[in-house]
Parts: sequence; C-alpha cells; structure tokens
Amino acid sequence: MGTIKKRYLFVSDFDKTLSVDDGGAILSGKLGLSARDFNLKVEEVKKKNITQLGGELAYLIVNDPDYKGKVTRDLLYQTGKDIKLKKNVSDLAKILNEGFTERQFGFYVLSASPQEIVEKALEGILPQDHIFGTKFTFDSNGAAADIERTGAGHAKVATLDMLKVREKIPRHRVIYVGDGASDVHVMLHVLSYKGYTISVSLTPYMGHICRRAIVSENALSVLIPILEDITRCEEGQIRKFFEERGHTIQEWNQAKIEWVELD
Repeated sequence: MGTIKKRYLFVSDFDKTLSVDDGGAILSGKLGLSARDFNLKVEEVKKKNITQLGGELAYLIVNDPDYKGKVTRDLLYQTGKDIKLKKNVSDLAKILNEGFTERQFGFYVLSASPQEIVEKALEGILPQDHIFGTKFTFDSNGAAADIERTGAGHAKVATLDMLKVREKIPRHRVIYVGDGASDVHVMLHVLSYKGYTISVSLTPYMGHICRRAIVSENALSVLIPILEDITRCEEGQIRKFFEERGHTIQEWNQAKIEWVELD
C-alpha cells in the first residue's frame, strides 16, 4: 500500500444497506406482530406525515399501543443480535480502515434504527462511536419512553456535517451509501456539494439522487463504483484488487435502467 494522501468520509445507512433484515420487522416479531402488521403500521404513519422519513419505527416504539412500554434496551440488543448482515461487512470495514490507492476512509454508520440494534449487529466490526442511530430515553421500568435523538431525515444531514468537521474532510470527499426514504435528504445534501452517492437498491426515486446504483448481497460491492469513479481503476485492476484480498468477482453485469411513466 502506498502513502496515504487523501482522506474520505465513508458513511452508510444500516437497514437493507449493510443488513439483509429489517430491524423493525424483527423487533415487531419479538412483540408478536407479523412483518405485514409492521409494514401496515409504517405506511399509516407515513400517510399522516408526523415523523421524518425513516423515523416511523421510532414513532411506533414511543406511541403505538403494540410497542409503547414494551421495548426495553435488552430487547433492542436481542433484536440487533438476530439481524443477518450482508456478506463481508467486516471485510468492508477492514479494507476501508486500511485504505487503498493512496486514499484512506473514515467509516461511519448513520441509521434511523435504534442505536442499540445497530451497535449489537455491528459489534466487533465498527466502534460504537462510529455508529449514530436513534436514541431513546428509558423510564423506571426500563422501557423506551421518548426519543432523545432521531437518526432519520434531516438528522442524518446534521450528523454527517458534524462528522465532516470532526474528520476534517472537505465536502466533495464525502461518500454516502443508502437504500431508501431515510436517505433522501442526506443524499441530496451530499450531491449538492459534489460528494458521491451510492444506492444499493433499484428504488425509482433514488435514481436521480445517486451517482451509482449497485445491487448485491455482498457489502464489498459498494467498493466497485468507488474504484471506478474515484480512483479511476479499470475492470482488470478492480478484479485484481478483490482477488488480492481473497475475493473473486463471480458475476458483474452492468445495465442502464430508466423508469418512465407516460399518460
């Protein structure tokens, strides 16, 4: 590895970005609710526009009768323990920490999920002070009583700006990876300052706010657009990059996808 010359801020969402599972669905299951029940509740909260995009679970935890007074810190930790991560999340953290092509990356996770869920899911992979999720205050019975700090919507923008200052990284060297509604505000913010955005889903509304979209069950896949667009590596160099680290690209199909609606 050559001399590190440039530092980047690499920030990722958690649910469906680093994880396979949705933490809210798993938590709901522990309370006796089906995934369908949970999704219906989320949609109802969205219709009312009473919380920031992505903050629906936090709202349910402190307001909905099926959750209120039942969600303890221990239950959140148990939920995080049960979450299945995408392949090679730990390798992604290691590669980013070591740096490559004369670049080094500060890796942080910003999530609308409860702090305890994300911390437990990423235990041993990412330090707790590199994880920013939704924080709750807890009552005398140990149940979540109120939201201390949300990790959704505009809150992600504020946290990202704080990290940029902490790490002393210019705005155009910010990379953000996400997949859904809670990432819209922060992606638009990153783009407005010439940063780099990656979507890991094919959600139509993400198409115009992400520089690249890449779909894979392997967390290492997000390095491909970085290697192509930021470090200007060619395909052969990228394949060699992964092989040197013990990973072989088995399939790599590229396609331009457009969503069009005509009346």
